[in-house]
Amino acid sequence: MPGFVLRAERAARWRHPLWRLGLGLLCVLLAATLVGQMALHYRDDVAARWPASKPWLQYACPWFGCRVEPPRHIDSVAVDSSGLVRVEGSDLYRLTLVVQNRSALPVRMPAIDLALTDPQGRTMARRVLSAADLGQALDSLPPRGEAALQAMLDLGERRVAGYTVELFYP
Repeated sequence: MPGFVLRAERAARWRHPLWRLGLGLLCVLLAATLVGQMALHYRDDVAARWPASKPWLQYACPWFGCRVEPPRHIDSVAVDSSGLVRVEGSDLYRLTLVVQNRSALPVRMPAIDLALTDPQGRTMARRVLSAADLGQALDSLPPRGEAALQAMLDLGERRVAGYTVELFYP
């Protein structure tokens, strides 16, 4: 058979309605798989933006070994105020923080990196504190909300001259 006849038969086969229907269904199936994969990958953001999707994501997560949590957006979280004062008549220091969410969505509560410095500016102690360590049982900050955190630190005889507080997600 001549080559132009073979090419014409092959082209006619692809134009057959059953082939077109099968390819269309395959495209729809692949698109739905891609959407589902993206929804699972961005599950925290999807659940926060569209709360109606959260039960579906929670149903699917055990199958894929994941969990639905509040999203982690460290750029939306800031320390509004902080203070470290010595309690009179003791070796205890009181650390107070107000962590603020500047986003319109709930975000996961960050961890706090506390570094204490001596009068020469050298780091004398450093510790990572969770919200639970600071008396807050919340795992998330509400939209445009804030959380007041407080902890008592026992440093013994050491005197603190300064401190730094940084927020991060472990």
